[in-house]
Amino acid sequence: MSESVEMYLLTIYRLNLEGERAGIARLAKCLGVRAASSTEMIKKLAERGLVQKNGKGLMLTQAGEQLALGVIRKHRLAERLLTDCLKLPWDVAHEQSCRLEHILSDEVADALEAFLHHPATCPHGHPIPNRDGTLHLCAATPLSECREGDQAVVDRVIEESMEVLRYLEEVGLHPGRELLVQQVGPFQGPLLIRLSDRPVALSREVASQVLVRTPDEPV
Repeated sequence: MSESVEMYLLTIYRLNLEGERAGIARLAKCLGVRAASSTEMIKKLAERGLVQKNGKGLMLTQAGEQLALGVIRKHRLAERLLTDCLKLPWDVAHEQSCRLEHILSDEVADALEAFLHHPATCPHGHPIPNRDGTLHLCAATPLSECREGDQAVVDRVIEESMEVLRYLEEVGLHPGRELLVQQVGPFQGPLLIRLSDRPVALSREVASQVLVRTPDEPV
């Protein structure tokens, strides 16, 4: 597949996963292309049996979803290599993996997975799909929706902003980290959370990028 095809499949997959309608206009905006170009590409993907209509939006067929998950698998394995072996920071690893995901072959991804001893998640906590395209995604809640006194464990971090990734790594909000919500500011104010060694203040926007689960919830 070309990188352009892969980006369309990834974008449709992520929009549907986040509960958004993957329409032509939304796809064009996400990918930075004209609506006419998006319409033409969707027509080609539908002819290849990778995309189908879902009401007023679009969804991937089983074949399209498997291809998208294959790209996600390569991205998350590449992130593991760059952070675990080359010690690159989260944001740099994510940015570079956005390029590597389009050039790694399935054979290289298999070898990389074995070299890394079959990691279950990427550095940000997102599960790595299996070779056959299966993915186990556990339920998690945005930290911004927690209340004062809630105890939680960081499950995964959304990778939308490089600045947010950099900050969360600096303050130590890694997957598996336990925290206590000490204070929630009124009127969409900031959250004050307590880690084991120090307090950390987070804006409501940043807190929405951190997905958490209760300490006793199975992974």
